[in-house]
Amino acid sequence: MRFRFLFIQMLFALGVAGSLLGAALIDELSSEQRSAVAAGSQVVIREDIPGQPWPRVRVYQRVHALPEEVAAVFFDYEKAKSYIPDVLESQVSKRHSPRVFEVDYKVEVPILPDEMYTARNEIELLQPGSYRISWRVLKAIQTKAAVGNLRVERYGDGESLICYINLVTPASSVAVLLKKLAMERMGKIVAAIARESEKQKTQAPRDLARQVEILRAALSASTPSNSSADKP
Repeated sequence: MRFRFLFIQMLFALGVAGSLLGAALIDELSSEQRSAVAAGSQVVIREDIPGQPWPRVRVYQRVHALPEEVAAVFFDYEKAKSYIPDVLESQVSKRHSPRVFEVDYKVEVPILPDEMYTARNEIELLQPGSYRISWRVLKAIQTKAAVGNLRVERYGDGESLICYINLVTPASSVAVLLKKLAMERMGKIVAAIARESEKQKTQAPRDLARQVEILRAALSASTPSNSSADKP
């Protein structure tokens, strides 16, 4: 019951993110922030949420790869441990549908024991060239709840703009200790996704083509209306 309350609270807190989905990602940024993105810099926005010990974080970054390619790289969940900092393990533990997976992660945490959690990840094609991968934590050791998404859209010729948004409710015992680390890690995650997408495109095009085919197959597969993948 407590987890359900926290989840509903976070969905309400993410309402602003939901209202942003109707516009292009670039339209969410100020002119100064747009210039930073065009120059190749990350734009990080932190928003304090009433009742939440940590802010909601949005990270924007330009990527020299197509939206489909970036989405395909991220959708390859089990490869996350090979390029995302501090991720020690990433294993798909359950498939609800071709687009909805449960993934078990193990993340290295300084001072404290390593964090282990299971997230429910869902990928959607919002419109041609626009993707969203959403997640929520189902169970964890040091995290009460977490919900967020990664959106990818076309930006310029052969490029993408990605926006990573995450709102985490930590266990009270780690809220103070890990806040700074957690905020910094979100930026590193986005940089790693961009770097891996660009690396795959230039150094491993065959592997990237395979990932894209898997993504296309998942998005084109039909999902029964009574599937457990339906949102709660």
